[in-house]
Amino acid sequence: MCPMPVAFTKRKLESMASGQLLEVLGEGDLEFDNVQRWVKSNGHDVVKASRNGAEFRVLIRKH
Repeated sequence: MCPMPVAFTKRKLESMASGQLLEVLGEGDLEFDNVQRWVKSNGHDVVKASRNGAEFRVLIRKH
């Protein structure tokens, strides 16, 4: 498990305005789950989440 997808997501969302969308790309089952869990627990919305093999995409709306 790598904590970097969550760390990069957090840093990027901090610089964005409310309502903006962020697409996160990464690899790994745990990272896929951790990004979504962090997003939801911090009051943002997961608009769409998909996987293609080991790769994933998570579309996030900042609140």
